[in-house]
Amino acid sequence: MIAPILQSALSGLSAASNSVDRAAAQVTRFAEAPSFSSPAATVQISPQARAAAPSSDTTGDLAGALVNMNVAKYAFVANLKVVQAGDDMTRDLLKLA
Repeated sequence: MIAPILQSALSGLSAASNSVDRAAAQVTRFAEAPSFSSPAATVQISPQARAAAPSSDTTGDLAGALVNMNVAKYAFVANLKVVQAGDDMTRDLLKLA
């Protein structure tokens, strides 16, 4: 009865952990991006160089990445609470036996 609850919570913990990792990578990527507060020199990039460059995720912004990290953090905490509740239920069932 409790095993499926714990399995679901552990699966959620793993997914939330992966989401935190992805969000942290986004934050790092955006934090390392150059600031364009001052005018930068213009550089011409050839079409061949553009085609050879690795594609990167340019969608989103730092604020979105931080929101994603917070959402993943709360998902992790929620799944952790499910594990704790399952542990409490198991302890109570063992007391009854």
